[in-house]
Amino acid sequence: MSPSEGERAIRRRGGLGVVVLLCLVAMLAACSKVSPTPPATSARTTSPGQVWLAVLGSAEDPNELDAPYAELVGSLGAGSVTHVVVSPSACYSGLPSRYDGRYVLGVWDATERAVRAMLDPAGAREGWIGAVASTCVD
Repeated sequence: MSPSEGERAIRRRGGLGVVVLLCLVAMLAACSKVSPTPPATSARTTSPGQVWLAVLGSAEDPNELDAPYAELVGSLGAGSVTHVVVSPSACYSGLPSRYDGRYVLGVWDATERAVRAMLDPAGAREGWIGAVASTCVD
């Protein structure tokens, strides 16, 4: 190898080392960044894990709630449909004892006002409304 070829090889190896070093520093810097604090949200109107539930009907057999469920879903806006449930009453702590051992047809949301805002345009009337803790996972 001529002296000029040797110098070029050393420069290439040195340049490669600088690139590797810069990549390593960049990776370490990226890993050490602290995540920003998420913005504060508005105050909750119920305790964590609690929702407002309006019970519109109940039955020992959940199939008996199919027709009322379909009617309710048909009268609600598309965004409200995910707030309609047919669940065992045991999935909610805080329900009156008259629902024990039964399935409930209900509408839930974070606030009583939000629940009523879904029910009023649909013409639905609740049998009971209150704050409950959901104990079942979908």
